[in-house]
Amino acid sequence: MPDFFEGKPADISWYPPDTKEKGEKLGEFFKTTAAPPKTVDRVPKVVKEINEKYSSIQSWGVVGYCWGGKIFNLTSQSGTPFKAAAACHPAMVDPADAPNITIPIAMLPSKDEDKDAVAKWEQGVKGKKLVKWFDDQVHGFMAARGDLEDEKVKKQYEKAYNTLLHFFHENM
Repeated sequence: MPDFFEGKPADISWYPPDTKEKGEKLGEFFKTTAAPPKTVDRVPKVVKEINEKYSSIQSWGVVGYCWGGKIFNLTSQSGTPFKAAAACHPAMVDPADAPNITIPIAMLPSKDEDKDAVAKWEQGVKGKKLVKWFDDQVHGFMAARGDLEDEKVKKQYEKAYNTLLHFFHENM
């Protein structure tokens, strides 16, 4: 896992951003250290380094969670090294990103994503896409926020990962 935040991740105490102070700190983090354009520019270098180390890699699929969903929406455009991509409970969904996507892409939003933004994004993707809502799950259910002790959450978590497996099997 590349360290795109250069050893300076967001403080976990800022999440959820349920106070003005937390929201401001998290917002500043996404404008500076985790600014998507800054990270997108670094992705080709990371891919090149991994390819040099593991020369047997023939094609790439990529999954982004939350912030990573935004990053891989932006890196799934013209000139992408990836063959397929997925965004799980994506942050910063922007319909303007969609028309430029050139590879098959999946989006698995939770109940906390903006339904209107996701719908417009889906309409804007010109190529192959899959949008599967998990609207009874919280943002982060496929990552650190999934309460796998809860059978309902665990079942949806497994369903989401099976959805990804099938998507990548079809598109890689």
